[in-house]
Amino acid sequence: MPSGRDSGSSGSPTSGSPDTSDRNSGSPPLYRQVYRWVTPGFIRRRLGMKFLVSLLLVVVLISSIGLATYVEIQGTIQEEATAELETTAELRAQSVSQWVAGTRAQTSLIADPKRAPNGTELDAYLSAAKAGGGDAIIDIHYADTDTSTVIASTNDAYDGRELTAVGTHWIDPLARLGDDPDAVTFSNRSYAVGDDRAIALAGRTTESSAVVVVSRFVPTFEDNDIRTTLATTDGSRVVATDSGRDSALERTDAFATTVEKRVTRTVETDGEVRTYVPVEGTDWIAVSTASKEDLYSVSATVGRNVLFLALTALVSLVAVGVVLGRSTVVPLVQLKQRVREIESGSLDVDLETTREDEIGRLFDAFENMRDALEGQFQQARQAKHEAESSRQEMKRQNRRLDQFASTLSHDLRNPLAVARGHVELLRTKLDDSQGELLEHVEKIDGAHDRIDSIINDVLTLTRKGESVEETERFELEDAAREAWSNIDNKGATLRVEDSIAIDGDRNRLLRALENLFRNSIDHVGPEVTVTVGLTEDGFYVEDDGPGIPDEEMDAIFEYGHTNSEDGTGIGLSIVKTIAEAHGWSVWVDGTSGRGARFVFSDVFATEERLFEESAFTWEHARADDD
Repeated sequence: MPSGRDSGSSGSPTSGSPDTSDRNSGSPPLYRQVYRWVTPGFIRRRLGMKFLVSLLLVVVLISSIGLATYVEIQGTIQEEATAELETTAELRAQSVSQWVAGTRAQTSLIADPKRAPNGTELDAYLSAAKAGGGDAIIDIHYADTDTSTVIASTNDAYDGRELTAVGTHWIDPLARLGDDPDAVTFSNRSYAVGDDRAIALAGRTTESSAVVVVSRFVPTFEDNDIRTTLATTDGSRVVATDSGRDSALERTDAFATTVEKRVTRTVETDGEVRTYVPVEGTDWIAVSTASKEDLYSVSATVGRNVLFLALTALVSLVAVGVVLGRSTVVPLVQLKQRVREIESGSLDVDLETTREDEIGRLFDAFENMRDALEGQFQQARQAKHEAESSRQEMKRQNRRLDQFASTLSHDLRNPLAVARGHVELLRTKLDDSQGELLEHVEKIDGAHDRIDSIINDVLTLTRKGESVEETERFELEDAAREAWSNIDNKGATLRVEDSIAIDGDRNRLLRALENLFRNSIDHVGPEVTVTVGLTEDGFYVEDDGPGIPDEEMDAIFEYGHTNSEDGTGIGLSIVKTIAEAHGWSVWVDGTSGRGARFVFSDVFATEERLFEESAFTWEHARADDD
């Protein structure tokens, strides 16, 4: 397509309304549109409400951050406290495991058949072994497992007596020895020997004899905040650090999991945190318990401090907000009331102030304005008589202006567009605190809308840009071929690659397609091939000419844009107006690498096209069923 494509080529002279994009070009920025949409009008119009809402938002933000910080700190400290409890419990379980391993090794050494003598030397051997064990060993007994009697003992009271009479706590470990010469077993529960707590360990010496070592069992758990108890797999206590806790432990799910899988588990009850740790080398479970009050005391202190800081920040913020509000919002409200009095015609309003800041200068500015208005009113009164005398002349002029209204209405659009631009520029220069000035700007903008409406009514109503109210469903290919037949195509070629059913005003779309087809033929020639196809959400019209120069891309749809002496400059503008009346968008694709490509988008949803193009039909479904 040669340089200087005519954007206004059309088949018949048609007058149309100016491009509605002129108004859209002056629309407020997106962030202001969102602000107006989410903010109620009574807040937008009052600085005090804006200040209050902003203060509330900051309060909510600080409260949320404070609460989130409190929860996070609480969670972190409690996790650390729980981890400390688990570490302490594991260390204590390891201590018990090491004690058991050492006592087993000691018992295995005493029961070694190579070391244990027979006969009269047995008593001396047991006494020496006890002395070698130090205070850890209470007594050592040598038992005949076949007769269940004590053969020798470091305690003479046990010599020759039956096990059932003196060693009921030994019977279970002796029974579990079996035939393994290296086996060492011990009682699952401690028992009292005098003032001591003891565990009986049994080691095989010969097939018919075994050594029983009664060892003191006193685990030392010095942390008063964490109590540790050893329990058997059925929940019975082996020994407790505090007397009076000899009842069975509550068998929780965590306890059962520790027994079954031999892993550490922690559980919280109403007032306590409890950790279960398996003791390696035994069937015991070390149960460490701490009260939540003791375990989480640091968490509670830090949490209170965080809440105190958050509350202090909130109180300080409210105090600052009250002070700033009284020093800004209150005088501005007073100023607004006095300005309204001036607006009503009273020029005796007191605008004096002792403030020297921006608020004070604003009062001074309005005072100067009041004085200027008073001078202007004097001039207005002087001019009133002159105005009255010219009223009749103005009436005659108005009658003459009415006669030319239809002619001047078109010429008014350019200065109206300029005025709109200045209004938008003025609006962007004003901030939210200048609410009264913004209100005047809105009134000016409304006046412009009224002028535009009057001009539209005066213009010949041939516009195709009025919103499409009633639509019909038709095939794109049928509309394209009908539009092609409606113009003098001069033997050019039309190719329709894809088609889909669309909803729209068929007559208006025919007019848009006719303008596009005619534009391609006028600027490429009768040898042109025009292609109509589908995009993801619309369709395109493309020719195989040289395309549109880059410098004309932005102005191609403007009213009056043409480089042709015969062009009217409204053809492509009408195309755009028709597209926008449907709620579509139309643009020139300069990246296709081919000729001029006009793309209509937002015509239908992507899902709609996928459904239209699907090969599945009810006929296919019925055929598959057959």
